[in-house]
Amino acid sequence: MAELTADAFTTLCTHGPVREQIATIETTRRRAVRRFWLVLLAGSGAAIVTGLLAGDALGGTVGSILFMVVLIGAFILAWSPLAAASEGIKHPALAALAAQGGMTYMPSGFDPPVLAEARAPLFGSWLSSAVFTDLFYGEDGDARRFAFYEATLSRGSGKHRTQVFSGQVYAFQRRRTQSGAVVAVPDRGLFNFFKPSGGFVRVTIENAPDFEKKFELYATQPHEATMLFGSLTLRALLLRLRESGRIFAYIGPEDVLVAITGKNRFEPGSMFRSRAGEERVRLMFDDVCASLRILDELKASLS
Repeated sequence: MAELTADAFTTLCTHGPVREQIATIETTRRRAVRRFWLVLLAGSGAAIVTGLLAGDALGGTVGSILFMVVLIGAFILAWSPLAAASEGIKHPALAALAAQGGMTYMPSGFDPPVLAEARAPLFGSWLSSAVFTDLFYGEDGDARRFAFYEATLSRGSGKHRTQVFSGQVYAFQRRRTQSGAVVAVPDRGLFNFFKPSGGFVRVTIENAPDFEKKFELYATQPHEATMLFGSLTLRALLLRLRESGRIFAYIGPEDVLVAITGKNRFEPGSMFRSRAGEERVRLMFDDVCASLRILDELKASLS
């Protein structure tokens, strides 16, 4: 995993398909925005006419349903060119950026590293949907796997749908130093009597009141959690990261997963706003660099 420097950003902007996208993104964006408003306006008119005609012939309920169907369809059609413009600069930039850092990039369609073993103890076994995007993965100098990616996890459906997690996930292989698993989840106050299934028991870290206020700790081998989180460095790191969002951490015998809630990252910015191409690439470059710093800190504390 190579360090990304200012020179790496310059190289990213001046070579290959990224340079081509930088040169054309503003023209493409303006064309997409113009089409968005034209299609949305025409679609809104079509939705109103369809709703009124269907309402007169088939009743108000049917008319309302058809109005919404046509309007949603028009929005999707209008949004498509904007999404294409965003992906046109995003995917080449992130792929090139990953290669500079000795990584591989996948925009979607991947199995999320380590989540299979961490999912139930961290988020429960009753999730109804999961979306994963923007995977960066590779191996470090010791041939240990690492990855980070975006995830959105939800429970329920319709009006009862609840978002359980949305943010960045960091996963990596560590030296085998324990036989069980340890999880740290956000403190749930009065509801902290709910513990993960699978033999986990509640563990308290003595003389660490700040950590205990923010986290609940569970382990299949309590003494391993006590030794691991006896580290002031690890507790301080998780508390600092907690300032940016909720933290869910799984530390297994070999693999670690830390999920941090936050806004969607690795994006080139809104296509409704005019930005220089270099500025859009800079947004993504800074997000990747920030994620690499967090990954390095986690590995240093938990490897």
